Amino acid sequence: MSDTKLSRAYLETLPSADLIALADDFGIDIPENLNRRFIIGELLEAAEDMDDSDDDLEESSEITTADLPETYNETVISAVLRNPVWLFVYWDVKKDHITQIRKSDKVQSLSLRVNMFHRDDSTVVADFFDVPISIEDRNRYVLLPAGFGAVRVDLVINLENDGYEVWSSTGLITLPYVSQRIANPLPEAPLSPVLKLSGLPELLRTHYMNHRQSFF
Repeated sequence: MSDTKLSRAYLETLPSADLIALADDFGIDIPENLNRRFIIGELLEAAEDMDDSDDDLEESSEITTADLPETYNETVISAVLRNPVWLFVYWDVKKDHITQIRKSDKVQSLSLRVNMFHRDDSTVVADFFDVPISIEDRNRYVLLPAGFGAVRVDLVINLENDGYEVWSSTGLITLPYVSQRIANPLPEAPLSPVLKLSGLPELLRTHYMNHRQSFF
């Protein structure tokens, strides 16, 4: 169909055969021996409806992220693998829960509990570590250890007397295989032979493995 904007003056210049062909392009069923004036009227009405649809589409396409709310007022956590080593975690917290955190004397802190599983069909947590977060945080990159088949992240409030409560959890995320040398790149530091004999390298390795989130 031609991109020429339809008008009554333009349609009047077309022979009846072209009008019928144009109506067919618009999906208009034209009975036999229909007067040209009626065909032109149907075409103009169809063109007007199409213009209205295009205007609606343009208006809807103007919606940007600025039109989206900052929060959907629900406590939920999700995660996606950026690569085999880094996990991007993002979450939201209901206003009622934020109020509860601020008013409660029992809530000590918030954290992401990163649960590691040997297989993606396992229900037994093989290892875990906590990443401290603040009440204003809404996302965090987490460095994953190697040697596990799946991960799940819980949004946790830590209570007094070492208690805790899980508010939301991601699904179980299957992890691809990754070399230990890539996932656990222990920062190298020059050490004298005496310090090496003292056991400091092992102390540094243990500190890094237990607190590696603070290295990045």
